[in-house]
Amino acid sequence: MPINLFRKNPQPHPIVMIITGSCCIPGFAPFDEQARQAVTQAITETGVAAQVKEISASSAMYGAVPRSLIAQWFQSANSGQMPLPAVLVNGNIASTGIPVNNEAIKSALLPIVEAQTIKEKKENE
Repeated sequence: MPINLFRKNPQPHPIVMIITGSCCIPGFAPFDEQARQAVTQAITETGVAAQVKEISASSAMYGAVPRSLIAQWFQSANSGQMPLPAVLVNGNIASTGIPVNNEAIKSALLPIVEAQTIKEKKENE
């Protein structure tokens, strides 16, 4: 049974998931690498202590990702947009296709940084 990384109880650190396409289409390897670099840069620039996971598109299709996200990918593919690689932050799509949108990844991470900062301030009061 596949592992579902989108549990109701969030991890102490956000999960950034990269869904790769090179498992099925070896020519996607450079695009997957671009996604890795964009995620690393976004995490570095925001200062988030995130867990980065990487799964193949085939694993995503066979249950590692909620069906609602799969439906979104099919919609984007039907409109001509490349759905892979995909970057998810805590189960929400931050970026899909080429080029990987570094600013969108940072935008998805920033509310998490702000929430962590507020929580830490409350704990220290």
